[in-house]
Amino acid sequence: MGFLTKVFGGRKRVGPYELWSDDAEQLEAMAARGADLAAPRESEFFLSFTSEPRVREAADELRAMRVSHELVEPSHDIPEWMLFVRAYRTPLVPDFLRETVDLCERLAEKHGGDYEGWAGLLTDEEKGL
Repeated sequence: MGFLTKVFGGRKRVGPYELWSDDAEQLEAMAARGADLAAPRESEFFLSFTSEPRVREAADELRAMRVSHELVEPSHDIPEWMLFVRAYRTPLVPDFLRETVDLCERLAEKHGGDYEGWAGLLTDEEKGL
């Protein structure tokens, strides 16, 4: 997300967790499928970069913060460097989702990448619904 979009109102924060509206909609869709939003779960956040030095700088920053992540090199199907930020057994709300999206957006902006979004996996109990 670019600086001008933020300044001129491209997205808005919404309650009750002060998420970006698109993240709140994605969270509501999970709840509509029966997900317990406060349940510990696995989640992933996706960043892409066009150059190896930039993705490695972002990965080094995550490593220094002790944030779980995986760096994936380009392949014939995916021409970009990918950085996956991962969490295990962590509830998305009240704060984790907002804080991690904000972290990923800052990293992408600082290191010339793109924040692509996030996914929260269903728990074993939710899969059985």
